[in-house]
Amino acid sequence: MHTSIHLSYVLGALPFEERFVAARQLGFSAVEYPFPYEMPASEYARLLSDNGLRQISIGAPACDYKGGEPGFSLTPSKKSEFDRSIDTVIEYAKIIECSQVHVFAGPKAADVSEAVAFDTYCDRVAQAHDRLQAEGLTVVIEAVNARDFKGYFIDHLGLVLRAIAQINRPAVKIILDVYHAHVNGEDPIDFLAKHADKVAHIQLADYPGRHEPGTAMIDFPLLFRALRQLDYTGSIGLEYVPTRSILDGVPLARELDLNPH
Repeated sequence: MHTSIHLSYVLGALPFEERFVAARQLGFSAVEYPFPYEMPASEYARLLSDNGLRQISIGAPACDYKGGEPGFSLTPSKKSEFDRSIDTVIEYAKIIECSQVHVFAGPKAADVSEAVAFDTYCDRVAQAHDRLQAEGLTVVIEAVNARDFKGYFIDHLGLVLRAIAQINRPAVKIILDVYHAHVNGEDPIDFLAKHADKVAHIQLADYPGRHEPGTAMIDFPLLFRALRQLDYTGSIGLEYVPTRSILDGVPLARELDLNPH
């Protein structure tokens, strides 16, 4: 099982290249960083290779979803932007040898109905799947809570399941963020018990606060017991807002089975 650390959320206080070094020294085998496009792909690939890391997933270039801009994947008028984003991510992902592509949803445009936005999203994820599959890549999607990310359309796990059923591409998998699930009052352990085969990656942060595991109310030992019982074979990673430097101690180091260097 690959364990990852988020280069921006968790290691963002370090200079960029040092984040890769720190990730490896802390014992992680992989990193997350959805939008690395400010750096040439060849240079990013070198940083991964030099530090013995892999990239868990890469985001197809997206709208400014944090600022409320309507998403490429669910806005009918943004088809050309969506197609260009898939062109871009295919080229970059192949160079950095990352096989999973996260297609973000983003907010719905005010003049687009929920039904049209949902159907557009499902159609475009299916199109992305077909294009990516031809290149040896796969699609992952995620429920992102609409409280922290106002207006985010695919905002809870039930909606992700509805989308996957309509997309009808078995290779499309889920990123399960336990923090987002708890914001929505959803139980990630119950979800895993029913749908572990659909989950490719699990992201960890405590709730409330989205800080280090162990700072709030989520029972992480219970989560890891469930993962062992389910023989979960996907990846798992830390994606939280730090209250202290991770260099002072990695949360859940034992559960993540890290081997520091």
